[in-house]
Amino acid sequence: MMELLKEEGSDMIEIKLNTLCKNKYPMSRSEARRILKNLSAFKEVTLDFEEINNIGQAFGHEIFVVFQNKTSKIKINYINANDEVKGMITRILNTENCLINENPRKC
Repeated sequence: MMELLKEEGSDMIEIKLNTLCKNKYPMSRSEARRILKNLSAFKEVTLDFEEINNIGQAFGHEIFVVFQNKTSKIKINYINANDEVKGMITRILNTENCLINENPRKC
């Protein structure tokens, strides 16, 4: 289900989303929470989006904003994301940055 990777002195995990999201389009916050639970022991999490067609905004927001804010010491990376997935992640992060900077007119 999840592949554990070790690297000199740090704990890392790579999560292959295609084995956890059979429909290839994870959408909900609850899906994201199920995938991310019990990861507090790791310093770095890599999400592998291979074979994932797209993601829902709620799914991405739960991972890249909510989870990251709650666990700021854990670094979240992603690999093998297609253009649609990258676009959604970028949109989520840009929106969050606008809200933090409280200047929505520039976003």
